[in-house]
Amino acid sequence: MQYKRLGRTNLKISEIAYGGLALYYVERDEAIRLLNTAIDLGINYVDCDEAGAQFVAAKVYEDTRSKLGEVLKTRRNEVYVGIKCMFAKKDEVARDIDKALEYVFKGTGREVIDLFHIAHVDVQEKLDLLLSPQGGMAAVAEAKEQGKLSHTLVASHNPTVLLAALKTDLFDVAEFPFTVIEAEYKKEVIPYCHAHDIGTLIMKPIGGGQMASCADLSLRWIRQQPVDVVIPGMKTMEELTGNIEAYVNGGPLAPEELERLERTARVLGSEYCHRCGYCLPCPMNIHVISQIDIYRSRLVDLGRKKELYKMARERGAGVAADCVACGQCVEKCPFKLNVPELMKKIAAELDG
Repeated sequence: MQYKRLGRTNLKISEIAYGGLALYYVERDEAIRLLNTAIDLGINYVDCDEAGAQFVAAKVYEDTRSKLGEVLKTRRNEVYVGIKCMFAKKDEVARDIDKALEYVFKGTGREVIDLFHIAHVDVQEKLDLLLSPQGGMAAVAEAKEQGKLSHTLVASHNPTVLLAALKTDLFDVAEFPFTVIEAEYKKEVIPYCHAHDIGTLIMKPIGGGQMASCADLSLRWIRQQPVDVVIPGMKTMEELTGNIEAYVNGGPLAPEELERLERTARVLGSEYCHRCGYCLPCPMNIHVISQIDIYRSRLVDLGRKKELYKMARERGAGVAADCVACGQCVEKCPFKLNVPELMKKIAAELDG
């Protein structure tokens, strides 16, 4: 295992780290076993994520407390932790910082958030709110002064908004999806990060599971790119050891392997959501990205997908069945994805 300096944080992070979303769908004892094994194998960073619970103030960090929190009680000095916040207002962000410290780090011997994520910054409106006097970055600045967190990260699926966030010079690390399909970050985002000593953390390296048939090839392709750390989600011991083997020991792709990866990308391309957020807001209040993520996820079975779909509806969010095919999303999508047709497919699969 090699360790990369994560930009100006100066943290030395294992080149492949742990994307925590998968752990949300794993039973507690198995999640603890996976985490301990990952640390034993040299992984020293966990990027926490609790799926839909991230958006529910009363539930967020409960799952992380029961799993990673237990591991940190004895192994805190072996692992850095990234804590995600989906909110944008000052009081909301401050609340999440204090709750994470209480739930995840209390009693571990090092009660500080190593890397605090301002996540899901996919539209300019959210970035503007974060930067306003009553926005979340004010809470981050106060928490940093108080020693509650060490470094800041911005996560986005939209390269234009991500670049704007990075240019504020408020973030030490950029987190973004990056695959052979989503390679547009090579144009401006990655060069900007290099020029300003900003760390790069790669999420969704297998396209949120959409490229599972060639997961090893996608990971090996990423390792040849000028980025720091990749964080695949891993919910089984086979995925954990297989991903480490592919990334650490796999080597460059042979021409025929690259062709296979690109062929898979071409097939997916016509229905691949880049999660850039340009389609939002939807007049029917549908969070298009989340609906597609649920539909295409390889982390859960159909029954669980239906539960997540139902949860979104219960929260008052629009769901795929609410789509009226107005076409605004298609007009705004830079990739001209036929979103209404996708919503129709998702509703047929998950609604009811």
